[in-house]
Amino acid sequence: MWAVIGVWDIDASMIDALRAQVPLMASSKIGRPGFLHGTWTVDGHMVQVFADEENARRYHQDMIDQGAVDRPGIRSVVWAVSEVGAESDTTGWTDREGQSHDPSDQPASTH
Repeated sequence: MWAVIGVWDIDASMIDALRAQVPLMASSKIGRPGFLHGTWTVDGHMVQVFADEENARRYHQDMIDQGAVDRPGIRSVVWAVSEVGAESDTTGWTDREGQSHDPSDQPASTH
């Protein structure tokens, strides 16, 4: 898996307006090719996980081309693509091939 990571320094006068846009920003990514998961904070941090490097890099470049990374009052501190090294959740983990390893799917131990 690959992640696009963004961190922004946001002008204080723009925080409330930008926070109001977070749900729309999040929901608009669901249909992107390769998109798996995204997290957006209300103070300018974002991690979006893609199934593969090609789609992560395509999204990364698309946002630059659209002027969405740096704009007046919103300064990009980090805008990068990185391979994901680990994943953690309460339901298990997913390997590189997309195979879920959910502990609840495993047969009960007999010892």
